[in-house]
This record gives sequence, structure tokens and C-alpha cells, in this order.
Amino acid sequence: MPRKKASNSWIWVIFLILLTLIGGTVSLIKYNKWIKRELSDYTRKTPAWTETQKFDQVFNQFPDGILGIDISQYQGKIDFNKLTLQLQNRPVQFLVFRATMGSDGLDRRFYENWEAAKKLPVVRGVYHYYRPNENSTHQAENFIRTVKLESGNLIPVLDIEKHSTIQSRNRLRQGIKNWLNLVEAHYGVKPMIYTGDRFFWEVLHNQGFDEYPIWVANYNRVLEPETKNWVIWQFSEKGSLEGIGERIDLNILRGGRFQLHKLKMP
Repeated sequence: MPRKKASNSWIWVIFLILLTLIGGTVSLIKYNKWIKRELSDYTRKTPAWTETQKFDQVFNQFPDGILGIDISQYQGKIDFNKLTLQLQNRPVQFLVFRATMGSDGLDRRFYENWEAAKKLPVVRGVYHYYRPNENSTHQAENFIRTVKLESGNLIPVLDIEKHSTIQSRNRLRQGIKNWLNLVEAHYGVKPMIYTGDRFFWEVLHNQGFDEYPIWVANYNRVLEPETKNWVIWQFSEKGSLEGIGERIDLNILRGGRFQLHKLKMP
């Protein structure tokens, strides 16, 4: 008899546990449905953040800003005869072309683009894409033998975005600094650094790179990048212009024509 009572008690305990679990599952399902409904309502009521709105916000925040774009072979063949240097009532005043990548890479459209842009009423610039696993001296030599800069062109630009997979962060910094020093010695001007907001704070900030002009990328809905000493902000990668078949990066140079002049080769 005592054993039968104990057995019945365990059955009731298991039954109550199952009821609790079922009730919790039902509540969770209801909660998930409520969350989805609320998110759906929020999405429906909240206007989409368009590229036009982003463009307006950026130039309202920095009304003296100058619009520029950067181009590589990924934009395909550009029809310079049809190229419209105007976007939302803002003239495009500087173009920056990728020239080289790593130790031996050459943007296959660089020479074509660089020569064609001579006829345009814009300031031209050039950048090197830094490959963090390759020798920094060879990368600087690749850029120097490819790019001939003249008075009035933008100062050279180093594009560094990625961490190395074969060396420490300190060794990567040494390589970046070596490239900058070699290029500065050749052209006689301090280069500009292009990088992402996060990469700047994780790798470059307070490591001897803050003294360089900083061109920072941040495509988020922000009033300005976290990198406070930026000179150029790449705020969008979804721009478009007549004459260019693919999407382009949009940039704002703050400080007006005075700042633009300071970034030119003497």
C-alpha cells in the first residue's frame, strides 16, 4: 500500500511539471507572436532610410562640405563623355582612383581613368590598397613606380582596412608606417590614410597615425564618424552617376575649398 501511494504521488508531480512546461511554451509562442507583430507595425510606420535622406543629412550637418567620389576597376568602363558631375544639386569636385594593390597589383583601369579625368573640372587623386600580409616596402615601390603626381593633384592615399593573418598588430603598424614614410620621402608630402571607423580605433589611434589626414568610412545612420579628426568621410557606397554603370562611394570633405587646397600637392 505505501508503495502505491508513492507511485501515485510521482504521477501527479510529473503531470504538474508537464502542465507547467506546456503553459510556458504556449506563453512563449504568444510572446513571440506579439514581438513579431510589434516589429512589423514599427517597420510599417517607420519611413525607410533612403540614400537621398542620408545625403541630405550629411550635407546639412556640414554645409561647407565638398562632394567627391572614388573609383576602381569595379565600377567598370566609365563613359567620361556622359559623366555627370552633379548629385542632388552638389557638384562633384574631386575624384580619387585606385592605382595599385599590394606588392605588384595594378588596377586594370587606372591609366585609362587617370588620363581621361585630366579633362574634367575636378581635383584628381590616387590611392593604394594595402595588403596586410605583403611586404610594405614592395607595396610602396609598386605605388611609386606607377603613380606620377603633379602640383594640384591630391596627396597620395593609403587604403588600409584589414588585419593581417600572419603577423601581429604591432608588426602590421610597422609595415603601414614604413609605407607612409617611403611614400612621403618620394613625393615630399605626408600621405592621407583611408580606413574604417572601427579599424582606426582598434589599430591606428594613439599609435602615431593621428597626425595624418584621415579619410574614414562609415555608412551607418550617424551624424558623423567616431573618428573625430577625420578630413574626408565616406558616408555611402550606394551612390550613382550618369556615365558610371556600377554603384560608387560618396565622400564629403569638410572644411570647404580651404581644406581641399591643403590636401593638394604643392
